[in-house]
Amino acid sequence: VKDQLDYLRPNVQHKVVVFMGSPADQEHCQKIAKAARELGLNVDLRITSAHKATEETLRIMQQYEDTHGALVFIAVAGRSNGLGPVLSGNTSYPVINCPPPSDKIVQDIWSSLSVPSGLGCATVIYPDSAALIAAQIIGLKDYLVWARLRVKQLEMATALRQADQKLRNLTV
Repeated sequence: VKDQLDYLRPNVQHKVVVFMGSPADQEHCQKIAKAARELGLNVDLRITSAHKATEETLRIMQQYEDTHGALVFIAVAGRSNGLGPVLSGNTSYPVINCPPPSDKIVQDIWSSLSVPSGLGCATVIYPDSAALIAAQIIGLKDYLVWARLRVKQLEMATALRQADQKLRNLTV
């Protein structure tokens, strides 16, 4: 049956590339990758620094641009996040900043939020949120990813409705 249904699979190559500025960011990036894979996304994790290895960062980005149709970059960098803005300034694909947790997140987040004019990267602080945004973007071209998103939304709505009904039954 699977072979007979392969024609239903969309002919869309997609990739979500999670760039991390340091090996110390791997745990945070693994959470993004796990959430993204649960939504049916193909994910690659890469370690590179926009500050310390700019040319290498741009070379890696270019490799993905040359080989994939639907593509989203997620930048994970703390402190002075140059990674997301450098990616955004050199690509026409979407870039999502998702800085790792830190005791100084209140100070560090500004480098992801206040970027130079002309750059269009989005910023979220939770790994699940980064994966969801990536899935929403990829889902515009891949109906199987879109369907997984809709199922997730319906499951959440159903759970809320059931919790509300349970609460109402307790208070009657």
